[in-house]
Amino acid sequence: MPLLGTRLLARYRRLPPSLIPVAVIIVMVLLGNFMYVSGLANNDPISWTAGISHSICRVTCGRPMIDPNVGFLTQPLGHLSAMDLLHGHMPWWNPYEGLGQPLAGEMQGAALFPLTLLFALSSGLVWFHVILEIIAGVCTYFLARRLSIPVVFATVAGALFALNGTYAWLGNAVLNPVAFLPMLLLGVEMIFESARERRRGGWYLAALALALSIYAGFPEVAYLDGLLAAAWAVVRWFSLEREPRLVAARRLGLAAVVGAVLSLPIVIPFLDFLKVADVGKHIAASDGTAFLSPQAGPMLLNPYIYGTLLSNHNAVDGWGGIGGYFSVSVAALALLGLFGARHRALRIVLGAWVGVGLLGAFNLLRVREAWNILPRMDTVALSRYIFPSAEMALVILAALGLMDFAESVRARRLYWLTTVVALALLTWGTLDAAALNNGVILTSKARIIFMGLHALPFIAVALLLILGIFARWRYTAVLIALVLVGEALLLFFVPTAEAPKQITVDQAPITFLRTHQGEQRYLDFAVLYPNWGSQYDVYSLSAIDLPFPNEFANLLATTLYPSLNPTNQFVVQGGMTGIVTQEKDLVAHFAAFEAASVKYLLIPSKVVILPALTSLGVTRVYHDSLATIYQMPHPRPFFTTAAPCQITSTTVNAATVSCTRATTLTRTELAMTGWHATVDGRAVPITTVSHAYQSISLPAGRSDVAFTFLPPHETLALTAGAVALLFLLGAWVTDRRRPTTAPRHARPPWRFARRARTHTWRDESP
Repeated sequence: MPLLGTRLLARYRRLPPSLIPVAVIIVMVLLGNFMYVSGLANNDPISWTAGISHSICRVTCGRPMIDPNVGFLTQPLGHLSAMDLLHGHMPWWNPYEGLGQPLAGEMQGAALFPLTLLFALSSGLVWFHVILEIIAGVCTYFLARRLSIPVVFATVAGALFALNGTYAWLGNAVLNPVAFLPMLLLGVEMIFESARERRRGGWYLAALALALSIYAGFPEVAYLDGLLAAAWAVVRWFSLEREPRLVAARRLGLAAVVGAVLSLPIVIPFLDFLKVADVGKHIAASDGTAFLSPQAGPMLLNPYIYGTLLSNHNAVDGWGGIGGYFSVSVAALALLGLFGARHRALRIVLGAWVGVGLLGAFNLLRVREAWNILPRMDTVALSRYIFPSAEMALVILAALGLMDFAESVRARRLYWLTTVVALALLTWGTLDAAALNNGVILTSKARIIFMGLHALPFIAVALLLILGIFARWRYTAVLIALVLVGEALLLFFVPTAEAPKQITVDQAPITFLRTHQGEQRYLDFAVLYPNWGSQYDVYSLSAIDLPFPNEFANLLATTLYPSLNPTNQFVVQGGMTGIVTQEKDLVAHFAAFEAASVKYLLIPSKVVILPALTSLGVTRVYHDSLATIYQMPHPRPFFTTAAPCQITSTTVNAATVSCTRATTLTRTELAMTGWHATVDGRAVPITTVSHAYQSISLPAGRSDVAFTFLPPHETLALTAGAVALLFLLGAWVTDRRRPTTAPRHARPPWRFARRARTHTWRDESP
């Protein structure tokens, strides 16, 4: 038996020292998502972003996420992209949305992001988010270790950022790039370490993180994260001695260039789409002056002060633009972390980032206007997108604060002050929010739950204050760390418990459309909202997106739906009133909708359609408890010719046409630069007709017609991206094979020496 114990111990010592911390972070993420990964709850956003499902709830059927774009964009467009890739097609175009529009260039679907392949799974959204959270947590752990933060506290930092407020609340593509902020910062630290220790390389991770943050699909968040990384790099660059500074600067520049070139295959389609896109309210730079409502202030440290997500209608303004939250215990330790001596300049920069970011988010002292000095910042919704980087800064400060508490008598004295300040801010926020909570009617069970949620931050602060009494005890810092992680885990868990226990999608109307629709379209009236047609491969004229094709927006404004506002959301808005409004526009522009190949109307069964539609020849062809489908009398076929021809097609991108004389072929797909057509293998020009549709000339006789879409300049972008990838891999392999010039005691970049068992956290010097 002793021999067996010796062998086990020897094997344990051969394990990577980071294995247990990484495993702990993974377990914390799985616990935070326990309701989803165990099957006890279903996070499918179709339950609250469409009207074609039944849900079974627990206490209430609440919103598990704030942003409905998780259902309009993230899930359906991610699924379509994954299926395209798995079937050997590049996801350049989405034919199921509106008149069709770019898919990769749209960005929010993250069409070329590697993890998007997970959306091919029925539970893809769950695992997409879980893996992003794990990446965020693990990279934060390694980043903290690079700052010489002890293993326990670095693990806490990883768990805290993996369970951050942005991941807990938003759900849509905003959170995709967040995981690559700590990876980018870790890459920056590796560059400085390799320069300091005179080792080659070190820049590869930074380049990869930069590219992945862009492929992830939300450039505004990637931009703000990049600004924080730049500030971090500047302050850490000055911490180097003079000799390695030039080496570090070269490697930072190399990482930036290679990362940017790597991202060209997704950046170029996006920029080409922007040239012909309506970008909604961004075009008026309204985000440059928008800021958070004061109602959101109390939510920063007490996230559920108004109840669960959007449950309190008095506080709708508070939920409207917020992008996350900070737990009060993390805030208390982050305040403590501001006063430490080690990494002093970095602490100041992190604190300044949080302060200036929040001042800008609320436009206090007109700081939001000052942010607009930065390029393109006036088109960024700072109040929402600043939160991930601010959370990152607070987590690092909190980890430094924990380290200071364990090592310094001075920090243990300051601990009381920072905790009391956090308690004062929490109390102020609670009193400030009281007026909006008055008059809110709750069931007895919900009242008990909400009382517990309101009390949770106060319990966390009380535990911090109690532990402060035992500040000199050796393991107090570890117990404080447990309070931080425990509060973060419980706060993260709340929205998952609001998700339905079971969701049943009414597949029958979807099956009817797939069977009878052909290449023509349906018009949605609050049943299968856009862009759920992309999920189920049914063609929908309705669409919601940003960017949004200019030509389609103009067609809506002039021919189809003049009362639409905003112009990038062709979707029923305002419940029954919105349905009636869209019906009236359909009556007024009936011929134009038929000309757009609208064959079916998908209407809630409880709605009685306008008599005017019946008089125009609209007839019912399908009915169940949720949806009724009506057929238009004379919908235009997707492919039409000016002269009588026989047309055979099984896809929107190809047809066989037999004509007795030369004619023109028109298809009701959006005309856009990047489309190419061939007739019997020969390229022919595409012209635009009716301000939106595609038309080509055909000779007499039988013609095989094919249409393909490739974003302009994409061939060059793919070539450049491939060259950058080969360069990165080649440089990495070459540097691994070359002998290093580093001193013998230099540690390799991904391994960390175990701390001596005689190490103590205590430093009794005053």
